[in-house]
Amino acid sequence: MSDFGKDKGHIVKAVLIGVLCSVVLSVLLTCLFSMMLKLMSGIPYEIIDYVMVAIEGFSVLIGAYIACVIAKCKGLVIGALCGAITLMIVFAVGMSFAKNNIGLLTIIRSVAMLLCGIIGGVAGVNRKEKVRIK
Repeated sequence: MSDFGKDKGHIVKAVLIGVLCSVVLSVLLTCLFSMMLKLMSGIPYEIIDYVMVAIEGFSVLIGAYIACVIAKCKGLVIGALCGAITLMIVFAVGMSFAKNNIGLLTIIRSVAMLLCGIIGGVAGVNRKEKVRIK
């Protein structure tokens, strides 16, 4: 197998791990937010959609960061892929539970997830190794 084939397999593995981390983190943060909603009655329900966009964006940012730390290359592409794949998963799950039309919030969610994925990917590739002081 050529170096390109090995590199491609490594990138696919990194993207899958990043998407998995993103989805798991999104589920955990959503559960935490729903418990917070249940315990605190003063939170207005109008902000739920925007908090969910922030949770999904943060989850994609962390997932893309992890993917690019693993891959060590192509931060922009891997970050965008993590964002796009996670967006497709969120969109598919959302459409299966609620038959909503695509609206402004869906566009905001899509842009936020793609941008967070790109930012996380670039940050993951450009991170500095730990400096050890002797």
